[in-house]
This record gives sequence, structure tokens and C-alpha cells, in this order.
Amino acid sequence: MSSLGVDNQWLFKKEDLYRTPSAQNNIGFREEKESRSKGVLFIITVGMHLKLPQLTMATAALFFHRFYMRHSLTRFKFYDVGATCLYLASKTEESTRKFKDVIVACAQKAAKKDVPFDDNSKEYRIWKDTIVHTEEVLLEALCFELTVEHPYHYLLTLFENHFTKDQHLGRKLKQVAWAFLNDSLRTTLCLIYPPKIVAVAAIHVAGKYLEENLNECFGDVWRELYEPEIQEIQDAANEILDQYTMASRGRSYDKILPGSKPGSEYQENSTPAYAGYLNSPAKLTTPAYNADTPTNGDRSLP
Repeated sequence: MSSLGVDNQWLFKKEDLYRTPSAQNNIGFREEKESRSKGVLFIITVGMHLKLPQLTMATAALFFHRFYMRHSLTRFKFYDVGATCLYLASKTEESTRKFKDVIVACAQKAAKKDVPFDDNSKEYRIWKDTIVHTEEVLLEALCFELTVEHPYHYLLTLFENHFTKDQHLGRKLKQVAWAFLNDSLRTTLCLIYPPKIVAVAAIHVAGKYLEENLNECFGDVWRELYEPEIQEIQDAANEILDQYTMASRGRSYDKILPGSKPGSEYQENSTPAYAGYLNSPAKLTTPAYNADTPTNGDRSLP
């Protein structure tokens, strides 16, 4: 891919996602995709409970996706890895929470029971031992590379330095793009495209969503960003949309249907807020972030 530049061990070709360790253990592409999504949903749910910054949860999601390019879902269950990624990310992003609080939050959200957990309970000890053990494996899988880039920086820089229209529209467009970036954490975009491409793709989709001409919004800068990488940006944009339009084939890319709009928004530089939905006559239909969590505390693959 032309946008990759120098070799990067954490950027893969699309076909590599069909040859993951999980795939080699007879887990189908769709099943692995769903498991990755569920793992990230779990990370977000626990992170919200712990009031972790958005950047910490994004870093945990990135660690999570990278881990499963080295290890199989048959050996490491995604809830266990998700919990460990969140704990590690909270330390690397300097938003540390007490280990006990992380354990309790993971146990409660996995079991869907916000009840106290005794430090001496079996469930508490299982979570503690699992996170301690998995953290060592995670660090090795990540090759101890804990400094990561996210698309949010590129998005904010583009709006702060190059947006030429009124502030109200700029804020609205930025919020929609921000929401698409948040929901893209559930996907493997971070494994295929550099952060800059993902950021531009999210803005591109947001522009379609709001029916705004991005050439008018950003001027020549947008053409300079978009045209040289048009194929990759459109491919990344389609990956973003596939979260909402999986069931529909042959969709028109020029018009995003009401049911294809993002179901989450983060407050910039703060704790995420998921209660609202974007301004639209149609209510958003994307899944809630606490969906698909087990009801019996079972952390095995469904």
C-alpha cells in the first residue's frame, strides 16, 4: 500500500486477516470479526465504568487487535485479553486505576451484576490471576511497543488548522467524524491503514452523512489529502460503513441511509458519553456498547 511508507510490523494486508492464528485454528473470518468486536465492546463497557479517558480505551482496543495477530482465540479468550489490554493501557496512558478496581469492574461487567466482589472470592482470584498471567503474554506479543498513534490527533489538527466554514458546522462535522472513529475501534481498521488514512476516511463518511462538500470546508488541503490516497480512503470508509450496513448489499456510497449512522459519541479529551444520538429524524439503530456481554460470568467463546 502506498500510504504505509516504511515497513511497519503492525500494518497488514487484508488477506492477512484470513490467515490469523485463530483462522489457523479453524475459526472463521466472520466469527473472529464478531469476537474482536465483542472484546472491544467489553473494553469500552469496563472503561466507561472506571471513567477512563477515551484515549486509554482506544489504546486498549489497539493492543487487543494486535494481540490476535499473534495469538489465537482458541487459546486466549477475548474477555480475558480485553481486560488485560485495558489494564495495560491505563498504565501506558497514565490513567492508572487500582488493580482491585479493574478486577471488580471486569468481573461485574462480565457477569452483568454490579454487586460487591470479595477479595477472597473465587471469581476475584480467577480474574486477578488471569490478568497477571495474560499481561506477560500481551507484552511479548506487542514486542513491548506501547507507544501508539491514533486517528484522533489527525482529525483534530485538520479541523483546528484548516476548516474554513462557520464554527457550528465545524463542530457538528467534527462530532460526527469523531463518532465514526469511536465505532471503528470495533473493526480491524487499525491493522490495515495508518491513523491518518482512518481519520480522513472518518471525515469523508461524516461529510457524506451531513451532505457537506468537504472541498468547500477544507479547501485545497482536502484535495491534497484525499486525491493521492483516494482508493485507500474509500476502502477504509467502506470498512467503517460495514459496521452499520452488513446486511445490505450493493449500498449506494453517495448516500448513507438513516440506519447506517453511528451509535456512539465521545466527548473530546474526556470521558465518553453514549446516551445521545446524532441530530437526525431517524433514531440510530446501532448496537449498544453493553450488548453481547455474558449473563453468567462465563468468559469463554459463545
